[in-house]
Amino acid sequence: MLTYKQLEASREARLWIGQVIVPAIGVTAAVFSNPQVRQTAADKINSIKRKLKSKKRNYIQVK
Repeated sequence: MLTYKQLEASREARLWIGQVIVPAIGVTAAVFSNPQVRQTAADKINSIKRKLKSKKRNYIQVK
């Protein structure tokens, strides 16, 4: 038997999934179906990776 607190927590989780998570996934899928947007996002991610690798390399050299 679930307590009232557990029932409320599961109800809140269900609401979050239905009203926030699922629509966010849908919007993300729709946006990334556009090849230009997908390429721009990939370029930005690669840029961030290069910056992090550079910072890591500089941090290791300092030590």
